[in-house]
Amino acid sequence: MPGIATFFYLVLIIIYLAMGAAIVFHMLYYKINRHVALVMFLIYVIGAVLLLVSNFIIFRSVNWYMLISNAGF
Repeated sequence: MPGIATFFYLVLIIIYLAMGAAIVFHMLYYKINRHVALVMFLIYVIGAVLLLVSNFIIFRSVNWYMLISNAGF
């Protein structure tokens, strides 16, 4: 059962990365000011990486066996 949780987590990560790639593409393609676009790109990427890493750390800290056994599955 924890394999199912990992599978759904990976699906969410793939969706997150695809949406992030679309945002980065639009930030860089439709830039008005090159300097501002570069700064916004760096802020977005650093923030996204920090959120992704913290989310992964929290996901790994969950005891899925205990959580699923207490849920009655």
